[in-house]
Amino acid sequence: MKKHFLLLFYFAVNSLIFAKQPSVHQEQSAYHEALGPLSNIQYDSINGFAGQIPVKTSASELHKRVFGYHPYWMGNSWQNYQWELLSDLCYFSYDTDPATGNPLTTNGFETAEVIDTALAHGVRVHLCVTLFSGHAAFFANPQAQQNLTGNIISLLIQRGIQGVNIDFEAVPSSQQQGLTNYLVQLSQELHSAVPGAELSIAAPAVNWSNTFDIPAITPALDFIMIMAYDYYWNGSNLAGPVSGYWPLTSSFNYAVNHSLSYYQSQGVPNEKLLLGLPYYGREWPVNSNTLPASTSGSGTAVTYRNVRGNSSGFYTPQNLYWDHFSNNPYYSYFNNNWRQCFFDDVSSLGAKYDLVNRRNAGGIGIWALGYDNGYSELWDLIAEKFTQIPEFPCRDTLHDPGGPWWNYGDEESYIETISTDYPGPLSLHFEQFSLETGFDSLWIYDGQDINAPLMAALSGDQLPSGLITSGNVFTIRFNSDGATTRAGYSLVWSCPTASINETIAREFSIYPNPADDLLIVNRKDVISDAWSVELFDIQGKSIRQANTGNNEEIVLHVRDFRNGIYILKVKSGSYLNSFKVVICH
Repeated sequence: MKKHFLLLFYFAVNSLIFAKQPSVHQEQSAYHEALGPLSNIQYDSINGFAGQIPVKTSASELHKRVFGYHPYWMGNSWQNYQWELLSDLCYFSYDTDPATGNPLTTNGFETAEVIDTALAHGVRVHLCVTLFSGHAAFFANPQAQQNLTGNIISLLIQRGIQGVNIDFEAVPSSQQQGLTNYLVQLSQELHSAVPGAELSIAAPAVNWSNTFDIPAITPALDFIMIMAYDYYWNGSNLAGPVSGYWPLTSSFNYAVNHSLSYYQSQGVPNEKLLLGLPYYGREWPVNSNTLPASTSGSGTAVTYRNVRGNSSGFYTPQNLYWDHFSNNPYYSYFNNNWRQCFFDDVSSLGAKYDLVNRRNAGGIGIWALGYDNGYSELWDLIAEKFTQIPEFPCRDTLHDPGGPWWNYGDEESYIETISTDYPGPLSLHFEQFSLETGFDSLWIYDGQDINAPLMAALSGDQLPSGLITSGNVFTIRFNSDGATTRAGYSLVWSCPTASINETIAREFSIYPNPADDLLIVNRKDVISDAWSVELFDIQGKSIRQANTGNNEEIVLHVRDFRNGIYILKVKSGSYLNSFKVVICH
């Protein structure tokens, strides 16, 4: 049973703040502008760039678009970009004067060496054009709009680059029509003047007040880069994940999964959707070592490089936790007061990359390139997920966008395809199922897409029977209407293994499965006695055990175990449950 917390006041306040917050693009742009003009050497000193380091290259080509923002303040960090794992580089930025459309600054775009290097490596280059204020003045001034369009076209031709990315943020809802009209006009003139050029936008994670008229602007755009980050920002009154896979709380139910579903429900073709993800985290002072924790001051953006390099001295394994609500790691530590830092690592980004593959989205975006300088694992993850045909392990659990804990959202609409290198058949069974009868639905198809044979069309609250596919691939389609949500579904799929006697653990949630670093066992309300867990390898040897008492959950660290199938036994009084888990690093 999913949990539901009524934090309505928090929802109302945080929704208002979230809608008006400066994005990380604007925030970091303002910060570096305040530093004044600096040389690349000075930026290198700030960024800790110590020179070019050897990198391994990928022998395979990308099958998804990898679109990375290169902020001008990254200095020479581009020398460590792995160009074969980058399809598009977006130079940040042309800063627009709303009164004239001319640039307040282009931040060295005309001479930046990174652009020539990217083009030499066959990477498409885009110019990011920003407008963070003065929208009403700009949209009321046809000459300013024409100036901006003309300048964009001239710069693209001058530099021989392939596209422009429009990053207009904090646009008031009253300016919706002006925004729509300008994007349509720009698209027409750009595509006419520079055949083959691409027009894209940086789109908000949450489209507050429908300021972006997605159905109207989608035909004019070549792709949409969703800024699926800053769900919790510097001024948030709770510390939380910058880019949670699922929501942290039920009352502020915005997260990556919801954002992608929203744009898909608006009719944006999959190939036009890029899921933008963060190479940074945020740290807040908080009132206690709880989750969620109220903030006691403003937060600070922290790059992945600084997290991995333990810049604070407190980013240690002892202070590292995993938030299973949002499927995200965080650090919590005490230094005069409690502090929490939420960030993304290989595990949390890997889950989102898998989502991109399952949803058949066009690819990913990165804010920002160079924020991982000196560490190669995020490049390795891109190679793993996007340079080969995606194949998922032999067991996994699929959830609606609310995850195991919260309700799905209104107007969710998506299709996911799951395949494995096991030849099949695959077993499918539900651990949870609750949809609004007759209005919300889940469809399961025995094949690569929704043209395959239909296996089941489901709605309501009755737990469906198990299903068996004919091969190694199946597809699901989910739809919800604009009102009344429910707990959703948890669908377990697996490759049959006859040698293991497994029971269905309806009394416990076991996730993620497959597991990488951590395996979490959560007790449901029907079990109230003390309980314990024990993990066995395939030969039956006990390798880890824990007595949880009456705690709601236990977290097993499995990073040191080899990839493979393991047996987890859960005991409570006379109750014994054997569960098959997969460890896959």
